[in-house]
Amino acid sequence: MTHKNKSRFLSAILLLTIVALLAAVLTPRLINQPKVGQTLPTNPRDKEIAKLEAIMAEIKDKDSQEYKKARRDFCLLTARPETERAKAIANIREFLHGIYPAVSKEFEPEFICSKFNSKPDNAGTDYNSPTAEFYEAENHSFEVDPKTNYILGFGEAERRWGTKEDGTRWFEPTPEYDYSGIYTKPEELRQVAERFLTEHKSILDIDLAKMTYEYEGAKSGNFFLKWKTVDENGKAEELVSVTITNGGQIIVYNNDTYDLTKNGR
Repeated sequence: MTHKNKSRFLSAILLLTIVALLAAVLTPRLINQPKVGQTLPTNPRDKEIAKLEAIMAEIKDKDSQEYKKARRDFCLLTARPETERAKAIANIREFLHGIYPAVSKEFEPEFICSKFNSKPDNAGTDYNSPTAEFYEAENHSFEVDPKTNYILGFGEAERRWGTKEDGTRWFEPTPEYDYSGIYTKPEELRQVAERFLTEHKSILDIDLAKMTYEYEGAKSGNFFLKWKTVDENGKAEELVSVTITNGGQIIVYNNDTYDLTKNGR
């Protein structure tokens, strides 16, 4: 090989080496570029959601007013339109009037926040399709199915608290429950509970006529009841549970049928 041909050969090898190095560096970036573009917010609402998520993630004190404001803004931004939540509000009011029949005032449920599932392939959270909504009213909490507005759960709300000027703490009051003791037998309370659940089945989406009743016991003036259906393998397909006081007031309601369905049971 002549000196001239040898120089050309070495130059060609050097050029091929540079091309290979550039390919090794740039190819992963080019491959990943479309994925990055897909995950970046593309509209003002998504950008604002991402901004609020970043703010909440950076705030260490979750009890601070700064965090609570960002959380509230986030919850309202990701909520269904108010017109769509109106039916849920109406159903909650009906439920409350059912357990407080002597109260004539209009209850004012407050929307708290929504729960969401992840997008396919862990591509983020699907904020356009809430799987549950949470409300509070009269120191009670409610879980609602946003697709149907049925009430899925009811119980005592988390009590808010704060610090007074003298350093002592204040707490929100607990609901006033009826422990008058006018009922002593589980079967009596079963009838009271079933009458309530039947009268309000249009907001609960349950049919007790198809379910089997079970008594789970009593404690501190509370009675624990449930109704369920099972498949051929003995696994629960529908499950509704109620806690009712000896005064005949329902203080906890849970329709776990939705969770059973979600978990593939």
